[in-house]
Amino acid sequence: MADQKLKIAFLSVFYPFRGGIVQFGTELLKALEDEVEVKAFNFTTQYPGLLFPGKTQFVDESDEDPGFESPRLLSSVNPISFGKTAKAIKKYNPDVLITSYWMPFFGPSLGTVCKKLKKSTLNISLVHNAIPHETRFGDHALANYYFKQQHGFVSLSDTVTGDLKTFVPSAKVMQRPHPLYAQFGEPQNKEQLKKKYGVKETDKVLLFFGFIRKYKGLDLLLEALKDCDDNAKVLIAGEVYGDFEEYQKIIDDNKLSDRIINRVGYVPDNVVGEVFSLADVCVLPYRSATQSGIASIAKYYQLPMVVTPVGELPNELVDGETGVVCESSKPIHIAQGVNRCIDSLSEFSQNLKAEKEENSWENFAEELIRFIQSFK
Repeated sequence: MADQKLKIAFLSVFYPFRGGIVQFGTELLKALEDEVEVKAFNFTTQYPGLLFPGKTQFVDESDEDPGFESPRLLSSVNPISFGKTAKAIKKYNPDVLITSYWMPFFGPSLGTVCKKLKKSTLNISLVHNAIPHETRFGDHALANYYFKQQHGFVSLSDTVTGDLKTFVPSAKVMQRPHPLYAQFGEPQNKEQLKKKYGVKETDKVLLFFGFIRKYKGLDLLLEALKDCDDNAKVLIAGEVYGDFEEYQKIIDDNKLSDRIINRVGYVPDNVVGEVFSLADVCVLPYRSATQSGIASIAKYYQLPMVVTPVGELPNELVDGETGVVCESSKPIHIAQGVNRCIDSLSEFSQNLKAEKEENSWENFAEELIRFIQSFK
């Protein structure tokens, strides 16, 4: 395999779906294109509408097409499509099948495709989460079925590797940190953005970014805000899964409305760079976590982070040098972490410069190719 140009099939969710898994797959595929022959294979149905808690699974009309084809073949809930997808990938005749895995819900669909190709193709699983943040009955069996079809695994953190090895103790794993997202453009002028958003020059903007789900702890950050520096304001940039009412109640009960920059709703790609450039601190007040794609965006924008001590979040930064790890996920400890970070913003931002080059998509793709070539 090492002496020929690799041919890779990459089965995941791609455009016109949206979200972190899509962004990761898109950037990795672009980096791989420079070194190997690679083709994307996409889903027709990711989640049935009734099971999806957000407004839509698809991109905003302002989001750009990534510029490569990804035939939509696999439905997570239609077994007929499992065979159809495997047949199309087999016709492509790849050396390697890479599948993105992030929830046990996809175990049957992805696992069956991999099982049908296992004898002729090297199956490599890109594992974002081995164990989901919000567990459900049957998760272990569904995940185990999928993992049994793999020859090798790619993990982004110690936590995921450890979780994975509870299923496959002898798993051959490549582990490398999440590359930095650079596709949202260069940092923009903070002063101009503060004027645009009606934020005072002296205000410190705390960014909560991404889908608003219970485990991500927006409520904890809102509870913490009353004990944060008086100039701290929270920019909420993301779509809520469920109802925003519980968060609004915290805002109202604590009289925080004048300290909230509310942009609840899907954040299109052309606005992501804007909100990260506007912010002074990125806060990840999670109740549970593995690695975070949001941290990778923050680091690209040299945006110091405040994180809770869960999962791999503490390893996303150097405490006291590029951000702050809170004592716990309690609101008072999040507030203390925010205040520490605000006191050292300039120093932390300068220290983040060195991470950009090492954690590039090109370096990630090169190591992945070496990992693939290690299988004999």
